Amino acid sequence: MISSEEKEKIKEEIADKINSVLEENDESFRLDKVNVLNKKDTVKFMGNYRVYDRRKYDSISREINSFLKKYGDVEIKSKKIRDSGMKFTAVSFNFEL
Repeated sequence: MISSEEKEKIKEEIADKINSVLEENDESFRLDKVNVLNKKDTVKFMGNYRVYDRRKYDSISREINSFLKKYGDVEIKSKKIRDSGMKFTAVSFNFEL
């Protein structure tokens, strides 16, 4: 099992990296936090972010996904959203350690 200090470090690393990539690409969304689910033998990390400029989605997701994959097998799902005239791609991720 991962220690509380390690969990906090991983959560902070993920939020910092995702927010850095989003900021570099002039995206307005920022990831507030990464959620943690403590299971019997593992810890599951989960989060989501948005990309508003669909032209930049591929490069942003490629950079973020390659970073997340350093933690192992990551499940990543994305969905194009059109809500009240706003268009964005919602991306969720999770992995277990």
